[in-house]
Amino acid sequence: MTTQTLVSSIACATLLAFSSAAQNAAPSSPGNLDITGIPAPMGVYYHAAGGWVGLSHTVLMPFWDGRPAALEVLNVGSDHTLIHLPGSHAGIEIGNDARPTFYLHGVSPADMHLVRLAQKGDYRELQMPVSRYFWDWAHFRAKDLTDFDIAGVNGDVVAIRPSADLKPGEYSLATVLGRDYERLRLGFEFGIVTVSAQR
Repeated sequence: MTTQTLVSSIACATLLAFSSAAQNAAPSSPGNLDITGIPAPMGVYYHAAGGWVGLSHTVLMPFWDGRPAALEVLNVGSDHTLIHLPGSHAGIEIGNDARPTFYLHGVSPADMHLVRLAQKGDYRELQMPVSRYFWDWAHFRAKDLTDFDIAGVNGDVVAIRPSADLKPGEYSLATVLGRDYERLRLGFEFGIVTVSAQR
């Protein structure tokens, strides 16, 4: 386990305690906004044919790959950071639903991004360019982002759906942890696969 993975795991366990199970998810009916039976805990959920499944989560904490700490403080020596997520695939893989609807239960859609992850063997990677302006710091690349539509459903439940079909691959719904944690983002992971490619 790398230092980055260990720090991210500790931060995730400390900041939030969501629960989710790894599983393959068959698609729900397109445009179905029925939230009957949605689990009570805060989280991001997908309504699969077999019921509700929660997306696993991790803290998306950017690191400079091998850069000395002194250079990190001075913000010199690199123009991007890397986030490594353990595992070659997310715990939930969605088959034959290229525009899945996700339900945010108690999770704010403000500053939410749908970002594509690069598969790198036994892990997934997200590269984030670094701004020279300290307060802007690391940000997502436009080519990794996908637009999505938002619809209020009921109470603290909001539905989001990609504006266009997603290509097969690995993704994360990323949101800031809050006003006091703008450099840390919580990522809810999922994969898009075809039925024949599901494991």
